[in-house]
Amino acid sequence: MLRLTRSDPALRLVWQRLGDPPSWSRPAGLETLVRIILEQKVSLRSAEAVFLRLREASGGRITGRSLSSVRSETMVRCGVSRQKQRYLQAIASEVVENRLRLDELKLQSDEAVRERLTNLLGVGNWSADVYLMSALDRRDILPTGDLGLLKGIEELDGGNYPDFDAVIERAEVWRPYRSTATRLIWALYLDNRGWGG
Repeated sequence: MLRLTRSDPALRLVWQRLGDPPSWSRPAGLETLVRIILEQKVSLRSAEAVFLRLREASGGRITGRSLSSVRSETMVRCGVSRQKQRYLQAIASEVVENRLRLDELKLQSDEAVRERLTNLLGVGNWSADVYLMSALDRRDILPTGDLGLLKGIEELDGGNYPDFDAVIERAEVWRPYRSTATRLIWALYLDNRGWGG
């Protein structure tokens, strides 16, 4: 943390104010990947409620087989959109048919993990990056496309970043600790809205 905050005075001020950021770590596996897909383009609170209902409908634990057995109308009652149902059923099928082995990803490089995950229906770079950060604890991930990160950096610097290319350039100074910097920015974003802690 000291090396990171020494390289960025604005980030150092946030760290002095908020302390070390939460890790937001999650266990590697299908449940975490499902949760990340449910979080796409919705609030974290809303996604959490849907996830808990879906896990209950899956018998208390989401596995490839249990997820495959959840009927479409049950998913609708859980709050899963039709589009996300397609994503989840496709991923469940990959797991059941042993084409996707999430336990093997921890041994692979960031790029290999990103490539494997983004080949799944409904998984883009943002979802893959959040999985890399939260489930595999990779230290140099910058989840481009994350609006909380974009808004948080704008609030950090008091400026405007027109696109994520500008965010990527701004984040170069954080290498090789972009995951920690991202968590600190997320903490700032939440704190500025009274959602921290």
